Amino acid sequence: RSRTQRHQRAHAAWQEQLPALVDDYLAWKHSHLRENPNDPAPHSIFHVTTVGISEYTPSIAIQQHVDEPANSSLLRIGLLGCSPLQPTVTIRLQCLELYRQIRRFQSSFSIQAFTKVLCTLHNVTYFQQLREQFSIAFDVYLNILRCVCLRIDQSLDRDHENWPMSGACPCCTFEQPNEPILIPRCLHCMDGNFSAKRLDGSGTSDPRIFRSRYFIPQADVEHFKDDM
Repeated sequence: RSRTQRHQRAHAAWQEQLPALVDDYLAWKHSHLRENPNDPAPHSIFHVTTVGISEYTPSIAIQQHVDEPANSSLLRIGLLGCSPLQPTVTIRLQCLELYRQIRRFQSSFSIQAFTKVLCTLHNVTYFQQLREQFSIAFDVYLNILRCVCLRIDQSLDRDHENWPMSGACPCCTFEQPNEPILIPRCLHCMDGNFSAKRLDGSGTSDPRIFRSRYFIPQADVEHFKDDM
């Protein structure tokens, strides 16, 4: 199998169980939903390695219910696997959230650097596979958070395409009556877009499309390309 095929199959496996993972994450997030006496008895037990901020456990027993994805069993106790079907290495959600907050304020702090920090804390020799495992878990964690935000937007009726124009903040050129004149009145930035052009051929092994309010789909951009 090619690298592209491996990415596609792993992505499809994650997407299939994503709705259940979002529910399990929310149940873990709100502790009062975590304990349910009506939960079925565990069907099987499997063992995984757990990596956290300050702890490293080579083997921990996980109880799995019938017809339940392994990662759903992991999320119930605050873990997320590095594989969609048969995870053997897991990352604690607190560790993933710590790295997410670090990236918000220092975007240049790479996954490789953070993984090396964890290896130093746990006295483990770093190798490339550890970075790849953390990267997989972190991508899935971000996807879960995006789905949570999407559910919030749907509940608040913010999911229709015209909501940014009708409900979001107006652009910076909007002025109120009798508003004091700003000095400078407006700032402009010119960009030749050379960095974006380099990304066009950066790689094709990962065909996933990042969904965001800040990025316009390519099909929408090219809709008026021949109108000049």
